[in-house]
Amino acid sequence: MISQVVKGAEKIKSQFDSLTTKEKIIRVAMDIIAEEGFQNITIRKIAAKAGVNVAAINYHFGSKDAVINEALKTVTDQLKNTFEYLKASNEIGETRLAIFVEKYTDIMLKYPDIIKNMINHAIHSKPLDEQVEYLTYLKTEGIEAIKQTIGQIRPDQDDYLLYLKTLHLVSGLSFPFLMGEQINVLMGVDFYNQEIRQMHTKILLENVCRRD
Repeated sequence: MISQVVKGAEKIKSQFDSLTTKEKIIRVAMDIIAEEGFQNITIRKIAAKAGVNVAAINYHFGSKDAVINEALKTVTDQLKNTFEYLKASNEIGETRLAIFVEKYTDIMLKYPDIIKNMINHAIHSKPLDEQVEYLTYLKTEGIEAIKQTIGQIRPDQDDYLLYLKTLHLVSGLSFPFLMGEQINVLMGVDFYNQEIRQMHTKILLENVCRRD
């Protein structure tokens, strides 16, 4: 068991070492955001964890905000990529939707601070950046992809009901991450417990896909 852990750590280190300096900086910035939130990210902390000097970060990005924007773009791309699971023609609609929810939730679980900021930007209509870019993607492609998949599962539903079911799904996925630890305080539900999280998504999918 210990040898497997060591091998796993060595593999991760090897993969990190194979990255370019720019890629290392982005990866570390994403890790810091995931582990500590936006408020704790600094150029010096990025440099120390990436094993580079501050000058290298300034050379590749010019500022901390530029590094953060690039990290956000990477997370945005990861979120957008999960919608590809909805297009898998070799799977039935229920399976495609379940896989999408699983992959989407995995990313939100890893970067809850980014999800909160995306929602905050949507509410307060802040200037265009990578977070708003993702909201634009949802509006132009993502929401429609979810709606079409639910429509394949529930062909008896009209567009209005399908949009409401899509809203139900997106809201149900986002709200626990928006609330964070308050979900546990208010309801005694530890959303970071895998078993509870899986139960939540199972109920959510059943409610969205069930036949009345």
